[in-house]
Amino acid sequence: MATARPSSTALHCISFREYCSFTNMKSVLRGFVYEYETPKIVTIHSVSIALMCRLIQLLILIYGIAYLMIHKKGYQETDTSIISSITLKVKGIGYNQTGQNQTLVIDGADYIVPPQENNALFLMTNFIRTDQEHKRCSESPDESKSSCTDDAYCIANRNFQKANGKWTGRCLIKNDSLITSYELITGRCELEGWCPVENDLNIPNPIRDALNFTIFVKNFIEFPRFDVIRKNIKANASYLKRCNYDNITHTKCPIFRVGTLLDMVEPDKSEQMQMLKLGGVIRVKIHWDCNLDKSYDLCQPQYSFRRLDGAYKEESFSHGFNFRFASHWKHQNRSYRTLTKAFGLRFIISVSGVAGRFDIITLTLNIGSLIGILGLATFICDIVALYVHRQSDVYRQQKFQDVDLNLIGLDSLKPVSSDTTTSESKRKHSNHMEKNLSNCHTIDNKNVESSNEMEYQQDKLKHNNLCDNISSTSKDINQEATPTFIYGNFHQQKLGLNSSNTSPSTSSIKQRRSITTTPKSRQLQLAYVSNDENQLYDKANISFVDEDSTELIEPNQKTDENEDLNNSSPLIHGQSAVQSPTTETLL
Repeated sequence: MATARPSSTALHCISFREYCSFTNMKSVLRGFVYEYETPKIVTIHSVSIALMCRLIQLLILIYGIAYLMIHKKGYQETDTSIISSITLKVKGIGYNQTGQNQTLVIDGADYIVPPQENNALFLMTNFIRTDQEHKRCSESPDESKSSCTDDAYCIANRNFQKANGKWTGRCLIKNDSLITSYELITGRCELEGWCPVENDLNIPNPIRDALNFTIFVKNFIEFPRFDVIRKNIKANASYLKRCNYDNITHTKCPIFRVGTLLDMVEPDKSEQMQMLKLGGVIRVKIHWDCNLDKSYDLCQPQYSFRRLDGAYKEESFSHGFNFRFASHWKHQNRSYRTLTKAFGLRFIISVSGVAGRFDIITLTLNIGSLIGILGLATFICDIVALYVHRQSDVYRQQKFQDVDLNLIGLDSLKPVSSDTTTSESKRKHSNHMEKNLSNCHTIDNKNVESSNEMEYQQDKLKHNNLCDNISSTSKDINQEATPTFIYGNFHQQKLGLNSSNTSPSTSSIKQRRSITTTPKSRQLQLAYVSNDENQLYDKANISFVDEDSTELIEPNQKTDENEDLNNSSPLIHGQSAVQSPTTETLL
């Protein structure tokens, strides 16, 4: 006699010893080796969400292929650790008017100070020279605090920071009959140092012909990862002797005229004259962008220029660029020097570069990253379907499954798919059919209550036929993939709804059997029909349809097997059995 299965299973906590037992560890290891897990996929039949997903994926593909792969050369391995060396040379002759009918001619040895710098060059375009002797003299009139009326003032301010020498503490007062009485009592503090003091209130005009000075830039670079060495001098000697750089016709010429550079960094002519007179700072950038998949001759530098100091019409303090230097000598045990305050243009040379070459590993990594970014489309569509779409509640029910172990049995946690029969359901059906077969074999040895021997033989014949049908049905379970087919045929065979296999004699036997069979034997006949299987079958007959989809399933369309199953359900479940209609879910 078959007993009904309990609706829920008792739950208890497994102890740590049982969890770490050999049997449990063996089961876990076998599941790790033989079982494969894959995520569940829910298909949404929605035109709006599908089009949004494809549009996002298309934008990501355009970005990845056009920008990352083609423009940024995502298929290449790059090297930015460039090693650079720069050599600078300046040529040109300049002159300046130093006095009445006096002209000073200077060349590169005079206006290049210092002669060598690292990645930089100072070109002197203006200067103030003062011949000085080491002795005592009055302080410069540029310092307002140097005015004094007595020695006490100069003694009190001996540590004046802006002094041009060491103050001795004396106040030198002019004694001249032509000056006024007010000026007789005013003087300058005396200092000990280089005299006379430099006077830079009157700045002379810049060196003439300074705009025609030329700067020759020689640059050697190396990309150590690819072992590639290049230089910016590729043309022949005859071309280099007559070329000057300009940004239209001679973009590869390494010789730069000062006037051309000023035109590019400062178009204002008045600002150019101020830069020549008071100095300025200009940056020269050399950038190497080499595609080593092509010819090495195409690996050429690109030059760019920019002014770094502020414009004179905007700055109110510390204009331009200048510094002082001096040359010393002695004559008759007396010390002399020539102090030069130099104004000019400081050129700062910066070198950068990147080289790339095809690399299969880099290409594979970038393709993998692009595939990962495509998952962003699914993430956005899930957010829209869960929180924005008008049918978000329906999609949330299908995507998430809430499990309460206190209310639901462990054996009912796995859902039955609407399309295919899982391995667990197949195993349950197989065990159930084997149990029914064993019940059929044991019925021969039992005494069945009947009126005579003829009824007993006919009843035995009926049970043999029924067991054969059950055996054939159990063999079909492993071959069929749809639970509806199994349950439909099995119920028809059990209840006598299949007209092709039912004969009048069999029908009469069933009628007599229904009268003479005890309730105990009736339970044996219906033991194979389980409430859980019927519930699983009802769950399997569900279809999900979106209102945006072009193919809709009509609610009144049913298969013949479903009708037979619904007609036979009252016989199986009794008066409490209810038909299971097909459910349509709109997304």
